[in-house]
Amino acid sequence: MRILFSCIPFDHGRSGISVYMRHTVAALAEAGHELTLVVEQEAAKDPAFANFRQIVAPRYVKHSVLSMLWHLFILPFRISRSKYDLFFIAAANRRAVAFRPLPTVAVVHDLAAHRMSDKYDRSHTFYQTRILPFFTRRAEYPVAISEATAADMEQFLKLPRTRITVSCNGLALPSMPPKGGWLKRNKLESGGYILYISRLEHPAKNQFRLIKAYEKLPAELSSRYRLVLGGADWHGADAIRARAAASPLAKQILLPGFIAEEDLDEAYRNAAAYVFPSLFEGFGLSLIEAMHFGVPCACSNCTSLAELGEGAALLFEPHDSGSIAEALTKLLSSDELRAELAEAGRRRAAEFTWKKHVERIMDAVSRTQH
Repeated sequence: MRILFSCIPFDHGRSGISVYMRHTVAALAEAGHELTLVVEQEAAKDPAFANFRQIVAPRYVKHSVLSMLWHLFILPFRISRSKYDLFFIAAANRRAVAFRPLPTVAVVHDLAAHRMSDKYDRSHTFYQTRILPFFTRRAEYPVAISEATAADMEQFLKLPRTRITVSCNGLALPSMPPKGGWLKRNKLESGGYILYISRLEHPAKNQFRLIKAYEKLPAELSSRYRLVLGGADWHGADAIRARAAASPLAKQILLPGFIAEEDLDEAYRNAAAYVFPSLFEGFGLSLIEAMHFGVPCACSNCTSLAELGEGAALLFEPHDSGSIAEALTKLLSSDELRAELAEAGRRRAAEFTWKKHVERIMDAVSRTQH
């Protein structure tokens, strides 16, 4: 099938949506589909996209508002006479088209703007809650990456559940060979830290409560295990850094910044535990990555994290720092529990592949076209 695939917005290659785009493009190509990619100029040379035919957006599209408008109103005219069989919008919770010259797959990762009023500024919240739903619900093939997102699409986009295809993300393993030296550069010891990899975004990613929970750990644990908050700066990053610096355990808290793909293997494998306290996730890629590497995990008991973690991780109430601290204390204090969760996590992570993800979507397309 000839597929036009929108890789906008690429988020500078440093977000879960960026990971999704890279892996889905590769899986569709491996399945034998012929792809043309719609990319921003900064993404055009990304190794995952460089060998595909491309429609490159104008330079001004790097500004988010102009990107929204270009994708919504100008892109449809650019592709109206093109000979494709399917248009695949990889981030339909962020971008849409005002009219559809092609049958359209619209992948919705989350509807956080509907759930969290303080996640975006006023203009972005209006766009995501008032404008996008009108266009997204008109797509022929709406897709959710988790049951939690499907439920939100039914509630907020007013889409009948029968129209929504649920296709979970795959396991996103690093494609770059390990470089080595990450522990040494960050003065960390193997097995001596609790890890959380997520962009530094306040309040959505919940680093404040995690720091507070860390401060509540028994002294024997907080002195033995450092807290490592890896991730690129996002909205509220300065506040997170200030909170960490003001902590009485500031010397035990490390914010190493964005963890490069070639360092992820080392970062995961040497963690004593992985914690994912986010208040809202459409899927939670890093949770199953940690599970794959055999790291015992604890995560929020809400949204998609509850789906992924149930039976394979300790669940806690993310709005309660005491609940987070209790889960971490339990996890770090029992070798038997850690071994059980490590094995359960490996089994859970093995369930998710990008091949399955694209097959489920393309099966939904095929069923309605025949």
